[in-house]
Amino acid sequence: MKWNDAKRDIETHLEKLESIVATGKYGEEHIKNELMEIYKQIININAFVKHSDARIKSLAKQIMNPSTSKDGLKTFVQSMKIAPVDLTTYIDKGWNFMVDEQYDDAVEILEKAISLAPNDVKSLGLLGWAYIHKERYDDAMSIFQTVLQLDPDNAIAKNNLGFVCFKKGIFGEAIEHLTSVIKATEDKMSLIYAHFYLGLIYLDREMYEDAIRFLLKTIELGPNHMEAYYYLGLAYFESGKENKGVKTLKDLIKKNRYNRWAQKAEEKLKELTGENNEKEN
Repeated sequence: MKWNDAKRDIETHLEKLESIVATGKYGEEHIKNELMEIYKQIININAFVKHSDARIKSLAKQIMNPSTSKDGLKTFVQSMKIAPVDLTTYIDKGWNFMVDEQYDDAVEILEKAISLAPNDVKSLGLLGWAYIHKERYDDAMSIFQTVLQLDPDNAIAKNNLGFVCFKKGIFGEAIEHLTSVIKATEDKMSLIYAHFYLGLIYLDREMYEDAIRFLLKTIELGPNHMEAYYYLGLAYFESGKENKGVKTLKDLIKKNRYNRWAQKAEEKLKELTGENNEKEN
């Protein structure tokens, strides 16, 4: 079977698009068309999996004979009650609710997914993130600990667990989780957020030079990380480097005035300096 080849092709295509988007220099229509092509492939694969799943269950029922234990067959069929395509549907719905900031709905649908597939790492990760948005930090911590039991090297779960520890005020453990990501992974997105969360922790702890160092590294890895620019500007202000703080926040505004972090930067500049940043035509 060529499943691994198909999976590898899709992953390679997505990685290429992620690299292009990360540069900030891309044609929006081209990227949209490329994403649509990938999505069509996934839809076709899902349809085939769903069709095959129905055929497998039909065959399972047909092979039952009078000497076969009905309980045994029932268990076998029930073990397949959640097909991959069904789980994907739950995950997709959960993700869409997250994007729309409908976190209660996201929690409901993702908890349903977990009830059907308790060890699905992707569903668990999304549910944990939904809990974070609901400030259910104890629930989120439990979820990410479960993910790490299933996948000890999962850098995203380590990052999120570090963030949860930060929000709960467990700073030493938070730093430990995030530092382990930086030491062990080469995944760019995981590295970006490990540095970013460490920057937030040190900013909160009033260790401004460390905060600046990690936030600068975040921007080096992810030049379009708007939130990192915002907190870097604050870190400069708090450390007494007001000129750098003003410049950083103004640079953020120039990047995309309509981004919510750019708008927060405008408000913060006015608050900190009394300066009303005139909108450019």
